[in-house]
Amino acid sequence: MTKIKICGLKLKNDFEFVASLNVDYAGIIFVENVKRQISTTEAEKISDTMNKISNPPKLVGLFADQKLEYIKKIYHRYGLDYVQLCGSENEEFLNELDIPFIKQIKLKNDINFKQIFNQIEFVKSIGGLVSIDTYKEGHYGGSGELINLSDAKKIINKYKVFLSGGLNSDNITNIIETINPWAVDVSSGVELNNKKNMSKIEKFVNNVRSVKN
Repeated sequence: MTKIKICGLKLKNDFEFVASLNVDYAGIIFVENVKRQISTTEAEKISDTMNKISNPPKLVGLFADQKLEYIKKIYHRYGLDYVQLCGSENEEFLNELDIPFIKQIKLKNDINFKQIFNQIEFVKSIGGLVSIDTYKEGHYGGSGELINLSDAKKIINKYKVFLSGGLNSDNITNIIETINPWAVDVSSGVELNNKKNMSKIEKFVNNVRSVKN
């Protein structure tokens, strides 16, 4: 069954609801000056909640072009399971990370598949996971723009990756049936007025699980 990640959670109550649906991953954002950046207070509440519930989702902290020391400090402070790197972090940086990570790779219109495959091979060679997303200048993710599914399929046919970029409850069933990603990652697609919407989250999760794959 396709794994599910709900990203951009800002409130403990949202996390608890996501956890009640038994999703696989929950993402909280530590990138500075973005609209979904989590406060330290709510991050602490979510961290505390993680320790009080059985079988919680894997907690993923998102970062972009931030200092290695800061990322490691946040990872340990809040008991993260993974860090997701959404910036231009290079191979040297990833080698020095030494904690479980997901590397986001953004797909541009003029995609160079050889380069993308080399990136993925390197990440996997050092034990990392990969997320693919739509490239949009000035955005680290969560733009709501649908990823090029034809390009994504070529990657998904070779590798287990998180698929993100413009996913929502209306299109997710067809996307899974068409390209069968290992995992799907949604943020803006389960929001209403820039806030996480419980009905949208539940519908998205149910639609993912309705596909027999």
